[in-house]
Amino acid sequence: MVSVGTFLSRHSRVHEFGNGFSSADFPNLIAALTISLLGFLLIGLMVMDWQTLLLPDAFTLTGIAVGLFLVFVRAAFLGPTEDQVVLSNHHITLTSPGGVTDHGNVFLTGPEHLIFGRIAAICGAALILLLVRWLYKAIRHREGMGLGDVKLLAMIAAFLGFWPAVLALFFGVLAATAYAIVLLIRGKAAAASKLTFGSFLCIGGLITAQFGNRLIAWYVAFL
Repeated sequence: MVSVGTFLSRHSRVHEFGNGFSSADFPNLIAALTISLLGFLLIGLMVMDWQTLLLPDAFTLTGIAVGLFLVFVRAAFLGPTEDQVVLSNHHITLTSPGGVTDHGNVFLTGPEHLIFGRIAAICGAALILLLVRWLYKAIRHREGMGLGDVKLLAMIAAFLGFWPAVLALFFGVLAATAYAIVLLIRGKAAAASKLTFGSFLCIGGLITAQFGNRLIAWYVAFL
């Protein structure tokens, strides 16, 4: 004989898989795995770019694929209406006496919103640096940024999203500018000297991975 309280407590839980682990823990597990893998990739790329001035596709492009895969996994565990976005809200209208028309709502499901949004974030982040690269070449008539940096920012967007990637770019530019100023003051660099911008972008990505959401929320609160 099972009491009503015991019955409700058992059936109000999500599915458990052993050792007290439940499906509700998957979002936190995916988030932790995302940050860990991104940190591993960024630290490795930071060191490689600093020592060799290279950002291998084997890391950046693979990182983009891994980031997207984790997004697909996360999308698979969304609730029925979680992250759903209503694009247009139609109401029932009276077309004639006794006749009504209901066009229905147009919306993106949670998985569609998450997956398509992340793909758009990757493309948007890459386009930002491609535009900067094109403008620099048009003005200075020489290459100023490699495609490796473009792919690196796209990789950060694959793991974190568009606005965190923009924040990572902001921190990367700040760090690179501060380092360049120090070199210029000490006479160890000239205006045309090259910097390993990818390393500084990795630093920006690491900072954003840890504090990005809080910083963005803090900024939005002041708007």
